[in-house]
Amino acid sequence: MSEDRVQYHTGPTDSAEPPLTIEDLVAHAHHQGIPYGGDHLLRKLPGLLRVPCDYAPTDLAHGIGSIIDAVERAPPVGLTRHH
Repeated sequence: MSEDRVQYHTGPTDSAEPPLTIEDLVAHAHHQGIPYGGDHLLRKLPGLLRVPCDYAPTDLAHGIGSIIDAVERAPPVGLTRHH
């Protein structure tokens, strides 16, 4: 699976170190004690997405806005009843 990991640029492109992967970022968050998933992430997601949305091209900003709207309107996770 490590061959399929997508690498995201998180800093200057002239760095001697390879760019971080999503797995690297999640591992760092866990190491720092930051909960990275479930309800916690969904509650924070709209606020986190608003930052890049302010700097994104119009078409991308509309897409991000749609994701924000969907997350904010989604029912709370884990509160559904099973019969």
